[in-house]
Amino acid sequence: MKTPRWIIQDNNFSHKDRQAMLDACKTLDIPYELITVIPFSKELPDIPLGDDFENIYYGSTTLMERIYKDLNAPKGLFYHEETFRMENYIKQWGKHVLSSEAKVLKFSDFVQENHPDQEQFFIRPDADSKAFNGMVQTFGDIKAWYKRILDTRAVDIGPDTMILAGPAYHIEKEWRNFIVDGKIITSSTYLKNFEEYHSADDIPEEMLTFVKNRMEEYVPHPVFTMDIAKCSGAHEYYIIECGCMNSVGFYKADIFKYVKEITSFIVNTN
Repeated sequence: MKTPRWIIQDNNFSHKDRQAMLDACKTLDIPYELITVIPFSKELPDIPLGDDFENIYYGSTTLMERIYKDLNAPKGLFYHEETFRMENYIKQWGKHVLSSEAKVLKFSDFVQENHPDQEQFFIRPDADSKAFNGMVQTFGDIKAWYKRILDTRAVDIGPDTMILAGPAYHIEKEWRNFIVDGKIITSSTYLKNFEEYHSADDIPEEMLTFVKNRMEEYVPHPVFTMDIAKCSGAHEYYIIECGCMNSVGFYKADIFKYVKEITSFIVNTN
């Protein structure tokens, strides 16, 4: 049986969170290695490999994309490019997805549509990527931004980039839930009225029940995160998106449980 080993990017996230991961590894007696990624580099850094270890990865989305492609989707990278897409979430969960009324199409096709310049849209990549952050903009501003992208020849965004575009909603509060093998292992609030709000205590039971019900219907991967929204004036909860557990932010989630449960999952599925 292979020994689980964490491979942690040391120049990507907060020192506090990184130290919490290292402390968890030390307390649980789990091997780990730190790797440094050159900013903006597309080259995969030197990653220790070997038959004796099963690596579990944590770092930037860009690093995870390189590992997924260059190392042929290793076991310790919890991602699949076809399932971690907004189009798939809408297909699987329908009205339970906040953006269920949105559509997925090429960026070039969207900017050619006929909308008033002042009409507001929420747009984001279809894929679980950081090509650009989800945003609410007027159609006129989106067209102007698209033109600048073409003028600067941005590498990660272009005419063929698949995006989700739909109505903008006023979200009252947002939560991130960390899910391993059918269990919610830890959760955190991260936004309240579009401002940062990190809490491990403001976790409504109704929200957790909603997540459990959605997991009974479908999961994109045995290990993933599910972000949940509650809109202003509404009592319903909605799925915002799911995420690759290897590169998400923790906020106030329990990092010790994160390391422990993921490591146990790898051991039990070896």
